[in-house]
Amino acid sequence: MIPTLNAATAGRGLALPEFVQLAKKNGFSGIEFSIQEANTLVQNSSFEAVAALFEEAKVLPIVFGLPVEWRKDEDTFQVGLAELPALAKLAQDLDCSRCTTWVLPDSGEPVTEYAERSIRRFQEIGRVLTEQGVRLGLEFLGPKHFRHNPENVWFYDIPGALQAVEQIVGPAQLENVGLLIDSWHWYTSGGTPMDLASIPIELFVHVHINDAPNVPRDEQVDQVRLLPGASGVIDITAFLKTLNALGYDGPLAVETFSEELRALSPDDAAAQAGAAVAQVMQQAGVVPVRLL
Repeated sequence: MIPTLNAATAGRGLALPEFVQLAKKNGFSGIEFSIQEANTLVQNSSFEAVAALFEEAKVLPIVFGLPVEWRKDEDTFQVGLAELPALAKLAQDLDCSRCTTWVLPDSGEPVTEYAERSIRRFQEIGRVLTEQGVRLGLEFLGPKHFRHNPENVWFYDIPGALQAVEQIVGPAQLENVGLLIDSWHWYTSGGTPMDLASIPIELFVHVHINDAPNVPRDEQVDQVRLLPGASGVIDITAFLKTLNALGYDGPLAVETFSEELRALSPDDAAAQAGAAVAQVMQQAGVVPVRLL
């Protein structure tokens, strides 16, 4: 698996060149990044200069956030969709083939309307991305506080997410839509290693790891997370061992929302994150990918 740095954990606000160096310095072989920012750098300098940022640091631009605003009105969606082909082509040119977005279980509107519109939009996005060899990973959100009305929920766990992917890819005959699995959302949704093992390996697009504070599962709050292995509330060893047994060898990003880390310098926060990721991978017997 490929240790990957997420800016929510360390480096938020840094320009892309500085973020790449932060990842390199602290043992991360990949980063999650903004394809729009990369595109701006290309326009202001050159593609070769941007590609060299990653090549010289030996850090992979491994996952980018979906640049299309699919949650809002149709006009906003269509504007983003029109810009997607060029951005996806840039990602392909940078050898980045993974893109992700999160999906609320309850948008506040009737679930049928929400699901039908989202499925259509993901199909349109998927068709554009597949032309450039880019996969789309959907992230389910597990905590109970996102499920305001249990009868108005689209999906919030692995079984529901698998069903949603089938609803998207089946009619559209897509093969590039899968899942982003976050250990915190897996835990808060009530997931088990067996649930994790039920996911076909080809549907894994990306993985996040972290830990949770020592409060009851149903009282966990989305923006309060710890570094992996910090509390042991999430059985990260079982999580990683299951992924390893399945043969997952993609990016493994640490995504932590922590006031303590935010109070540190980017270097100190990234150092703590890098050490935590290395420790939990070692405990699970997972060999990290290091670029020479």
